[in-house]
Amino acid sequence: MSDLTEIRDAARAFIAEREWEEFQDPKSVLLALVGEVGELAELLQWLPADKARALAREEPLHTQLSEEMADVLVYLVGLADQCGVDLGKSALAKIEKSAAKHPADQVRGVAPQR
Repeated sequence: MSDLTEIRDAARAFIAEREWEEFQDPKSVLLALVGEVGELAELLQWLPADKARALAREEPLHTQLSEEMADVLVYLVGLADQCGVDLGKSALAKIEKSAAKHPADQVRGVAPQR
């Protein structure tokens, strides 16, 4: 996996080369992220649940998913950059918090409840 800092720096360079900094604010980046998540969801929306994993590995869907996931990641990293969030550190902390909330010996094989 690529380092999030490398992705952030590449996105910053891409934006700077095009002089698009004025369009980079948390609200605008979030709305772009939401749009990309919608495009990703559209690819899987009507696939049968029991076949989705296998179908996602077949072309052309695999490439389409890869591209949309990349868009989502780039915008998410950009949003974290705009908000001063260390996304990697936050994600690891959230996993630890979830592990404490849902101990494996108590929830193994049971879908999480809110």
